[in-house]
Amino acid sequence: MSWPLGICLALVALILLIPVTRRLLVLWAIFLRRLVPVLGRKLRLVGKHYTTARAVRLAFEDLGPAYIKFGQMIASSPTAFSKATTDEFARCLDNVRPIPLARVRRILADELGERAKTAFQAIDDAPLASASIAQVHAGRLSDGTQVVVKVQRPGIRGRIEQDLALMGLVARIGMFFSKVLRRANLRGIVDDFRRTIREELDFEREAGNIESFNALLACEGLEERARAPRVHRELTTPRVLTMERFHGVRIDDKAGVDARVSDVVEMLRSTSEVFWSCVFLGGFFHGDIHAGNIMVLDDGRLGYLDFGIFGRFSDTHRAALASWIAAMVSGDGEQMARAIQEMGAVGAGVDWNAYVKDVTEVFLPLRALTVDKPEMIEAFIPKVMAMAAAHDLHLPSAFVLILKQLTYFGRYVMLHAPHYNENLDPKSQQTFVKIFMKFNAWRESTGGGAVAIRPAS
Repeated sequence: MSWPLGICLALVALILLIPVTRRLLVLWAIFLRRLVPVLGRKLRLVGKHYTTARAVRLAFEDLGPAYIKFGQMIASSPTAFSKATTDEFARCLDNVRPIPLARVRRILADELGERAKTAFQAIDDAPLASASIAQVHAGRLSDGTQVVVKVQRPGIRGRIEQDLALMGLVARIGMFFSKVLRRANLRGIVDDFRRTIREELDFEREAGNIESFNALLACEGLEERARAPRVHRELTTPRVLTMERFHGVRIDDKAGVDARVSDVVEMLRSTSEVFWSCVFLGGFFHGDIHAGNIMVLDDGRLGYLDFGIFGRFSDTHRAALASWIAAMVSGDGEQMARAIQEMGAVGAGVDWNAYVKDVTEVFLPLRALTVDKPEMIEAFIPKVMAMAAAHDLHLPSAFVLILKQLTYFGRYVMLHAPHYNENLDPKSQQTFVKIFMKFNAWRESTGGGAVAIRPAS
């Protein structure tokens, strides 16, 4: 064998043996397979329905959970992508190709052993939802209790780790060549994504998140307003999560909500009280409250689902966030700017006056959000990120996640009670004061200072 041939064979073997390199080859092969028909559409050999967005979405589904998650990000970014694109990628939210029921039963048998044979009286053939990481089926336990069973897709952990390694490599290369990507801290974005998706892969951790949420509701007397499903721990593993089944409608089903709730404003107040009680009194929050994850139950209570993304605040960041909220309520832009500085987000060389001006212009208009300004909700996060880039801010990921949840709240207000504004609503302000009093009591007990909140001006 000649040495050039030997080197070529060695390189081929190396490529096939290194998972990240092998995954890169798979990525290119899949994109070629899905995008070639787009050329056929341009030549009128393929129907007009096969758009570039559809080709990329199908490629993402072929590549697996990490890319489907990225597709979900596209679906949730209407200001960055066209409506046709976001509509296409919305299929990544809960309409991913399902796992066959036979595979689901094998996973249950692998994870639960003999309990899988005796615990379940029935499991529905058709899934309730088929998402990027897991599939959810309704079922009944042997005693007739209605449950939902969340089953992790087989083999996704290895693929996700390969994709994360590939994303990290691309981020490092991109930041080396691009000043824009360095300023955006692309590597940090990938690191946050890596941490989040790894947490989502651990269903026992999610079970703990659900139990922490329910425990806080019980402690704060909010069980009559909201709840999460009870977890069946004996039927839960890192890859299987068995929970109580809820009955109701999505929070964005206006007719369904109106049929179950006599006062939609009070319902909106409840969503806010639950959220801020978790943040300030628990140091955690549900990090993905899109409409598919909040139900209005048949008894009128709020029902929270899917606790895979669970935001957490350090004590320091919690205090800074309290100061930020107090400033939002009182309309103090400079205090908001200082609060963000207390989060460690502001560099030493920032132009303070310009920074305060931009913080004021981005955040304070939300205090007067009304039905004739729905575009403010969709433009909010892009404006925050543009402001952060302009002043080289490094916002904590939990703070950005909080801001995203506020945009969801804004959409629910626009749908159900466009005249309602919690920043100006007296009952909501009383609730804020109550939460802040408890938060300040906790702060003082731990040696921290109280955060003052003034009435809205």
